[in-house]
Amino acid sequence: MNIKTTPQMKNLIFLCLMAIGSFSYAQVSQTLSAPVSELKLNDKGEIACTIHANDQEASLHHSMGSSESVLTARSKDKITIKSKKGPTGAQIFVDYYNFDPSFSMEDFIVAATSFQSAIDIWASTVSSDVPIFVAAAFQPLDSGVLGSAGPTFIYNNIEGLERDTWYGNALADKLTGQDLSPEAYDIVARFSTVFPNWYFGTDGNTPAGDYDFRSVVLHELGHGLGFFGSMTVDNSSGVGSYGFGSNLPAIYDRLAYSADGKSILKENRYGNNSLELGDLLLSGPLTSKGPNTKKATKGKGAQIFTIVDSEITGPIAGLTDVWLPGSSYSHLDFFSYVGTNNGLMVPFLSRGVAFENPGPIVLAMFDDMGWNGKVNREVQENNGNKGIGDEPSAIASKSTMILSPNPFINTVQLDLGTEKRSIFKATVLDVNGIGSDLPSSSIQGSSNITIDMSSFKTKSNLYFLKVTFDSGETETFKLYRGQ
Repeated sequence: MNIKTTPQMKNLIFLCLMAIGSFSYAQVSQTLSAPVSELKLNDKGEIACTIHANDQEASLHHSMGSSESVLTARSKDKITIKSKKGPTGAQIFVDYYNFDPSFSMEDFIVAATSFQSAIDIWASTVSSDVPIFVAAAFQPLDSGVLGSAGPTFIYNNIEGLERDTWYGNALADKLTGQDLSPEAYDIVARFSTVFPNWYFGTDGNTPAGDYDFRSVVLHELGHGLGFFGSMTVDNSSGVGSYGFGSNLPAIYDRLAYSADGKSILKENRYGNNSLELGDLLLSGPLTSKGPNTKKATKGKGAQIFTIVDSEITGPIAGLTDVWLPGSSYSHLDFFSYVGTNNGLMVPFLSRGVAFENPGPIVLAMFDDMGWNGKVNREVQENNGNKGIGDEPSAIASKSTMILSPNPFINTVQLDLGTEKRSIFKATVLDVNGIGSDLPSSSIQGSSNITIDMSSFKTKSNLYFLKVTFDSGETETFKLYRGQ
């Protein structure tokens, strides 16, 4: 579906991600709902990204729901597609929803196919043993609104993660070896069915007047998979801060360095909620210097975007030399990487430009954030080496139970590991919460238990297995039935 742009359109699309709202902080493992990014066409014909947290726009996005039962009930059409998992990749399940009665099935399939092409690229470049679940909704939005997207939750201080550090859904799931939010999608996105300037092709031949939809999705999925930090500056006061309202950084923050080679988390130089940190963040590009990133950049590190420097562009009111919420910091530097194969994650995307993959620098940064499975200071149960704000009694431990295979055909194996308990009953539920208890004869074994689910069928391939133990405790597993 090739739809030409209007003459009033500017050349750049502003790309950004979610920012995190404030919350009351306590020294415990935490989960936080993530605000969302919204792409809009403003009065000047520019496509700009704005960040919403705890406001009407954020509420509107979240009111769409993050569970399959809610989205299915509202959807006119639905398509489910799963990526093919290679030996080193990730399996990503995507449920596509059409909420627009006038959006034809043909156009819905075209848009979903373009979205899926971006999914398949990421599925082949990141590795996880825990499936990733994505919801992509297409619906009529207000005039000038392109859509919104973001992960569902962020987590900290769960065993398997780096201590005192925030992670998004998918990366946290990988590192902990479990689905931390089995009742919800890991990433939720919605896009307008009435915005007229997308190119939905997947051939990379984007017309000069259009924006490449697959590249925008590829960019937004990158944020959903973890390419985001918590640094921000209040332009009115000049105060810089991090931590999403806490004193804990995101994993992205831990890799960022100043021009003189100092960690931007160095409290005696750039304290949280300080003018010194604000001055640093407004002084120009920072550098991401994880070991893999340094190798990919021949020791230089990756340049992180902070401001549009008026010395380069000339002064532009409201754009140069100020913090751009959602665009500043959580992107690669525009002036360093625009026009290169590392240009996907810069904050502005030109018309007629397409990307085939995230680029070597982004993938190296992903490895440094943990997609290679390595963590510097892993949370441990009863850890005696406390980091900032650590209290061993407050750090969550990870269950040693393993359920496989997922996807399954008819039966699953529940390995209780070191857990010393037995199953009282097992209940299978569909996406609407309707289900039944499995007969006791379908549960065989003690420490390594076989559960036969062949008798339970639903229209959807997504299931929830709720296991109740003799102690009264329960565990819920999200399962997908394969072919």
